[in-house]
Amino acid sequence: MKKQLIAAAIMFGLTGIAAAQTVVTVNGTKIDSKEVDSQVALLVQESQNQIQDSAELRKNITDRLIIRTLLIQAARKQNLDKDPEYLKALSQTEAEIKRLGDDKKPGFKEEWAFFKDELLAQAYQVSIAKNNPVKSQDVSNAYKDMVKYYSGTQEVQLGEILTQDTDTANQAINELTAKKSFSAVAKKYTIDPAGRDNGGIAKGFVSLKDLQESSAPVYNAIKDLKKGQYTTTPVQGNGNIYAVFYINDKRNVKLPSQKEMEPILSRRLQNALIAQHIEQLYKNASIK
Repeated sequence: MKKQLIAAAIMFGLTGIAAAQTVVTVNGTKIDSKEVDSQVALLVQESQNQIQDSAELRKNITDRLIIRTLLIQAARKQNLDKDPEYLKALSQTEAEIKRLGDDKKPGFKEEWAFFKDELLAQAYQVSIAKNNPVKSQDVSNAYKDMVKYYSGTQEVQLGEILTQDTDTANQAINELTAKKSFSAVAKKYTIDPAGRDNGGIAKGFVSLKDLQESSAPVYNAIKDLKKGQYTTTPVQGNGNIYAVFYINDKRNVKLPSQKEMEPILSRRLQNALIAQHIEQLYKNASIK
């Protein structure tokens, strides 16, 4: 548990919280609008403005904060806030913060309180996983289901050009129509820094079945394209993002061996179990 807590301490940043109006109350615990505001600002900044403030974004963030609050409450009921490994992880993180002098910055007290709760929410999830280990037979069954699910399907290596308006996307399409290489066009037009570096081509393959499940608009735009073809009309993504997709390669799905997949499948089963626990917490909660 110690390693997971320390990893969570490194992974989660500190986000300032100030007093504000109550957005929702979870089992008597208030979630303030400033908490939502700060998370919105952080996401917009980290996405380099590709994610924009919206009512939908705020609802999603509020929902996540509700779940976070439920996890913290459950952790305290189990006295995980007094767990030696949790306290040690806090101590190590605090020592590093003081070494860097970040504890002298304005708002540190509020930021530290938020971070402690964030780490406590992680501790509860670690506790669920620890007390409900995944069985090897469950992993084996999951692999068999995966083989059956992907049997006879295809996967693609995608190229993508991301733009902030349809005019730019159409300019890129016109250059592709003029037989210019996708890589050159991507480097010229995409707003994605990684895409400018690699010519817009993803390193790996994505299953068409996975795309159908997770991103229907993208799937519908590319499902009938052959290798070397591209979308001839811009595909709108989240907000004001418009994409041009290219099929760099297309092949039958190649699944890793069961041994290679065991760690991934184990984590998926573990995450599913954690999700079930969270769902039960939500069902039993008083949310106003």
